[in-house]
Amino acid sequence: MSNGAVTGTNIFTFKDERPGLDPMLEYTKSIRDGAVPIVIDNGSYQCRAGWALSPKPQLIFKNVTAKQRGKKETEVQVGNEIINLEVVRWMLRTPFDRNLVTQYDVQEQILDYIFAHLGINTEGEVNHPIVMTEPVCNPNYCRAQMSELLFECYHVPRVAYGVDALFSLLNNHPAPEKANSMIVDCGYQTVHLLPVIEGRLDPSNCRRINLGGAQLDVFMQRLLQLKYPGHSAVLTLSRAEEVLRDHCYVARDYQAELEDWVSNEFYDESVHKIQLPYTNVPGSQISAQQQKERREQQIKRLKELNNKKRMEKLAAEEERMQQLMSVQELLEDEDEDTFNRALAEAGYETTDELQAAINHLTASIQRLKAKILKVEPPPVELVEPKKEPVYDLIEVPDDQLTPEQLTMKKRQKILKKAREGREKAQTLQREKRLKELEEERELERKRQIDFVAWLQEVRQRRQKLLDQRAARKQRKTDMSKRKTFAAQQRMKIISQLAGNTKKEDTFGQDDKDWDVYKEINPNNSDSDSEAEEDKLEELETMLREHDPEFQKELGESAGEFDIAEYYRLHLAIEKIRVPELLFQPSMIGIEQAGIVETMDYVFRKYKHEVQNDLAQYVFLTGSNANFPNFRERLERELLAIRPFESMFSVYKAGNPSLDAWLGARKWALSPTFSTAFITRSEYEEKGGEYFKEHTCSNRFFPTPVLVSK
Repeated sequence: MSNGAVTGTNIFTFKDERPGLDPMLEYTKSIRDGAVPIVIDNGSYQCRAGWALSPKPQLIFKNVTAKQRGKKETEVQVGNEIINLEVVRWMLRTPFDRNLVTQYDVQEQILDYIFAHLGINTEGEVNHPIVMTEPVCNPNYCRAQMSELLFECYHVPRVAYGVDALFSLLNNHPAPEKANSMIVDCGYQTVHLLPVIEGRLDPSNCRRINLGGAQLDVFMQRLLQLKYPGHSAVLTLSRAEEVLRDHCYVARDYQAELEDWVSNEFYDESVHKIQLPYTNVPGSQISAQQQKERREQQIKRLKELNNKKRMEKLAAEEERMQQLMSVQELLEDEDEDTFNRALAEAGYETTDELQAAINHLTASIQRLKAKILKVEPPPVELVEPKKEPVYDLIEVPDDQLTPEQLTMKKRQKILKKAREGREKAQTLQREKRLKELEEERELERKRQIDFVAWLQEVRQRRQKLLDQRAARKQRKTDMSKRKTFAAQQRMKIISQLAGNTKKEDTFGQDDKDWDVYKEINPNNSDSDSEAEEDKLEELETMLREHDPEFQKELGESAGEFDIAEYYRLHLAIEKIRVPELLFQPSMIGIEQAGIVETMDYVFRKYKHEVQNDLAQYVFLTGSNANFPNFRERLERELLAIRPFESMFSVYKAGNPSLDAWLGARKWALSPTFSTAFITRSEYEEKGGEYFKEHTCSNRFFPTPVLVSK
């Protein structure tokens, strides 16, 4: 690829090539007197024309015209005279409707352009034989109009027509007169499958796919515009053509390559980045010192924001704690009915659930106060009740108590366990924080000794917390699905608890019961994740402060907007997705088979022996055959559809774009040339639709004449 390179891996720029003006050739005496044939490959995308004595076409231009507003009818721009196609695309005209010539006024303007640039200056006539390509199975009406234009307007002495794909075969096959071949002609508007038997085209079994380079160009443009809506104006059709021509290839195994693109490593190695033109805004670049200052300001604002969130959360949790403690104090007031109503309003069913919530809030409040007040380790704080609790009945045997005293004894047990639970929660939180402090001091010592190792450890800790959070989310999702392992495990634990034959329900009195509760609670882990979120916040703050690359990973900027990246296109799966249309037209809603399915259909029209002969020379031609890996993909597909152990060979034209013209030139210089032309007298006698068959021509079928009875 010859794209202008930009500093960086796999980065290219648009070439935006402008066509050069075609030369005005000299009309020499030897050419004029020798009646040298003019060879015209009249393609729907490009027209190639030149003298048969020339080794290559002297004129290659896009087969379009444009007339700007206010200009005379004769002031028409043709092909390479149109410097910027995008400016006048809305007024472009082409002689073709798909692959058939239907606009003969435009065709006349193009022929005028060809003859003028070849230097022909004879008055009122072009005294040279014409060899011109035409589509497969060209309608007689279209051929008649072309013959009329050439004979009546330009007074040419002789004309010969041939199929471009057959001319290309002539230029590549060692024995085209006896060739058996299956031609795959990939054009701009269509793809043709052409069986050639004993050197002659079999038109009855030719097949056309209404898809070609034009549809690929539009598909590429739409894909890029959808992917980059902010740049849709600069993603023109001409640039889409350039992307298709210079960056795309046919996937040998489309599904396997799709899976490869999922890998980040494969993406980084294979993606092509195209840099769009842009203008740097003055002053957008800032110094390293300014970047450092901005980063420090961002970290300071982030810390202030985090502290504000903690204070808001602390106020909310303290308020909630007061509500729960008020509910628990109702039990101390010996008002059981009021307590049960308040317990239900608070969202709990048992005193154990209430106590678990109070213990959790106690630890959370303690942790938040330590963070806000920066008191390490957090102090032990007890939420004191309104009056000193009395537990005088706990040690008294049940047989010595009245029913009212038994109820009071049960209440005292609950209250005592609640008090002890709060104290234990605070102690555990304090011990946990002491352990965390020791780890933080060790981490700080490592930072001062080995910064790189410290940075790596901080990243690993952060990643571990992220993995734990992702696992919790996945578990929560699995809980909602009946057949997942997590849901089945939950039901198993519930059934075991339900089948417990204990006389007294003591679930919740043991700390291990909390782990069981979290296991069966479908909304579990919310409380556990709070401490992890705080820890994750601390680690990310450290990384923001000490690791500039971390901000880039998060998609943040260190104070500078990367404008170059914003104006950069990433070509990834598009490189194989667009050419894949040739094999799967249904991807854009075209209800037709692809190349391989159509070829298999054509093969099945013949006997087994003829199929084998055709498969020995599968011939690729047309501009789309230039895609890398096209031949290899076709070989792989043929291996799948052909019978076991049958032989086949796939050949590609030496120059898929030019071989049609080169083959027509070769044929025009051959001895059979003189017998295959239509002379002016034959045109006048037999009509415009008449032509003589030859190796590279269509078959001639006269137009049926309606006979009146």
